[in-house]
Amino acid sequence: MMDSQLSLPVTPLMVGKGSVETSGITMSVFLTSDDIIQAAEAMLKQAYHLENIDALDVAEGFLITYHYAHFTKPGRITHRVLVLRDEAELPSISSVFQGADWHERECHDFHGVKFAGHPNLLPLLLDPETPNGVLLKEEKVRKPLREALNPGEIVFKGEGFTLFDEEQPEPEEGAVS
Repeated sequence: MMDSQLSLPVTPLMVGKGSVETSGITMSVFLTSDDIIQAAEAMLKQAYHLENIDALDVAEGFLITYHYAHFTKPGRITHRVLVLRDEAELPSISSVFQGADWHERECHDFHGVKFAGHPNLLPLLLDPETPNGVLLKEEKVRKPLREALNPGEIVFKGEGFTLFDEEQPEPEEGAVS
């Protein structure tokens, strides 16, 4: 379910078409954390490799971004998952892409994000005595996601996905849009 160059076995929350010339990103796909392993498996089957995983501390929580590149085609695909700050956990994809091991450990070191099922979520770069989340921002300086990220031209948006709407509804207690 995507366009002619990419097929995913899950329904995304939103898809943004990017520009290789300006960002290097061909497509930005927003997913739920429940879909991230299936989506990673689909990328592997279609000859994409994982470049890196990063975390962005925004007002709504943590945006975890998985950057994929194809072995023979230009452009990059990103999978993005927003997790709540108090529930900053999502499934590990290290069983699909072994290289995810280091990237997930780095996100855990610097932001405190947990990756369920990770085989070795020990500190990677920091001293084990360092508290997790050393790169967390103070609440007053966190930007809303729509100010921190340009998703590209929105080509698909699921019902109820409002993160990039101009007018934002009042957030419900514990809800992620």
